[in-house]
Amino acid sequence: MRRTAMGNYLNERGCDFEVGEMLGGCNQCEECSFPPTSSPISFFSSNSCADDEKYFKLSLKTDDYGDETSWRITSPTNGNVVSGNGYLSNREYTETNCIPSDACTFEIFDSFGDGLCCDYGQGSYKVWVDNVEKGMGGAFESFNSVSLCATTPTTAPTLYPTLSPTMAPTLMPTFNPTNQIIVSPTLPVTCLTVKINILTDNYPGETEWNIMDKDGNTVASGGDYAQGSTMYTHEQCLDVEGVYTFLISDNYGDGICCEHGSGSYNLSLGETTFIEGGEFSSSMQNKFVLVEQDTVVLTFQTRVCFSSS
Repeated sequence: MRRTAMGNYLNERGCDFEVGEMLGGCNQCEECSFPPTSSPISFFSSNSCADDEKYFKLSLKTDDYGDETSWRITSPTNGNVVSGNGYLSNREYTETNCIPSDACTFEIFDSFGDGLCCDYGQGSYKVWVDNVEKGMGGAFESFNSVSLCATTPTTAPTLYPTLSPTMAPTLMPTFNPTNQIIVSPTLPVTCLTVKINILTDNYPGETEWNIMDKDGNTVASGGDYAQGSTMYTHEQCLDVEGVYTFLISDNYGDGICCEHGSGSYNLSLGETTFIEGGEFSSSMQNKFVLVEQDTVVLTFQTRVCFSSS
């Protein structure tokens, strides 16, 4: 029988053993060696990365067929910048890398087409960039993708036109003209960034959502999704102490979980998730107020059901 490199090394040093004996040292069984149960976990921070890089972290739990799972990160200038495959079944892995700043797309694949969950095990994944969670999931078919780059808040451009006319008359008499530039950097603190995660079910085109202010004006919205079992992430900067209503709807009337896929939704402020769900009929709405960076007041939750015509 052909010896492995480990066997040759021992044999050259006077060790001769019978294959199959489950002993250590010179008599160890070469077939009995197993790979490590998981990859080493690294805890280096984003400070370890260069100025033109960002810190990426993946937490991966494989299902009953770990070798079907692979992933990659791509950028428009460098193509495939980092990837992973060859995983064992029912194991937990943590991958950390410094990736280029323009590496915006994380993709995870299952070669059999049944995802990581839930027919053959309870696999899952979660990704972070610079210690900020970007997406998570497990129930998909052949592949899923997560955006690793922040989106520009859609309300930001409206802040300056609406605030400048009211502030300029009071600042000009009391400050020198050169001091006016210190006002602009303080404006963003009047709004807080809310992250909206939508994991579609098997019929993504049925799902729509929007966020409305107290006057009923839509400040953020999403829908017309093309890929099922896919995590879509949106970010929106909302005014502090503003009263908002989040409304999600399914035009078929069966929600996004769990008859036709394991869809879900959640809204988070920083590391805190304050609205989440997936099981509803035609729609679900929540009203909330952003008090400060770590405080959200939920006023009520309403399920809306429409009879099919």
